[in-house]
Amino acid sequence: MELRNRLYDLGIFKAHRLPVPVIAVGNLTVGGTGKTPLTIAIVRGLRARHPSLRIGVLSRGYGRTNTKAWIVSDGRKILMDARESGDEPQMMARCLPDVGIFVGSNRVNIARKALARFPLDVLILDDAYQHRRIHRDINILCVDGEQGLRGKRVLPSGPLREFPWNMKRATCLAITRYNGRIPRDISLYLPPETPIFKTHLVPSGVLEGVSGTPVPPESLRNQDIWAVCGIAYPESFLETLTDLGVRITGVTPFPDHYPYTRKDLEQIASQAERKGIKAIITTEKDWVKWAGKCPFQRVYVVSVEQKFVDEEKFYAFLDRFVYNTSNKTKGGQL
Repeated sequence: MELRNRLYDLGIFKAHRLPVPVIAVGNLTVGGTGKTPLTIAIVRGLRARHPSLRIGVLSRGYGRTNTKAWIVSDGRKILMDARESGDEPQMMARCLPDVGIFVGSNRVNIARKALARFPLDVLILDDAYQHRRIHRDINILCVDGEQGLRGKRVLPSGPLREFPWNMKRATCLAITRYNGRIPRDISLYLPPETPIFKTHLVPSGVLEGVSGTPVPPESLRNQDIWAVCGIAYPESFLETLTDLGVRITGVTPFPDHYPYTRKDLEQIASQAERKGIKAIITTEKDWVKWAGKCPFQRVYVVSVEQKFVDEEKFYAFLDRFVYNTSNKTKGGQL
């Protein structure tokens, strides 16, 4: 890992430069930093400020079963289900219906195919801090404000994908779940000149999953509901439910990216029914994998979004890279 990084730093391994600005979003730890909600927030924020900006999102597509197709959504229609695309690309396709979402393990090849087929102005790489084969104009590193780096051990003896001093590659840091302070282990390794932006993960809506009908979040207050999730840190989901005033009567946690079967869901439904619980609540990321398998009569789906503490400063910073005529970026002029 360190040798590979060094070979890229020295230019022996080449990073492929694309003809559009590239924004990478990623992390140092394994899962749970909110990088996919941050990617969604960045796309929405850029589109709100520059409605004509044509954005594509490229992901590796962890856990996907269809390794031949590469277009999850063409910006008009979703072309894969969650099993084929992976849960996070599917969630992005549903949250960003007018944006192209692409997947592939050879991201250089997929990026070139996407740019050849679609008129894109910006490409965002989701979960790409360690992917160095594509040159990026801005490298956004996510760190959970509650958890920090959780030590300095790398896999398999710790939670880090690479050593913490590699924070130096970040163009800026996004502290997700910011709680008013910067974790000490970030301060130890982050170069002092690196800009830091803070975000909060907040509920953005609730759907009644079976019908797809939005429901007022306050209608869940004091309801007895069984929670089910397959994410890296179930605690963050439970905190969200507590904020909504839900009475959590039981929790069934699954591993991150868990591929649910009908039997899994039937067992949960049976367990909840035995305790007299009629409603299930889950995350968007889990819900996209329940299609055609859901045995629950009533299931609520909670959406969350990343909110920047100082949104205007972040997007002003981003615009310097997206719209730039210098030799350091392929961006255009605003």
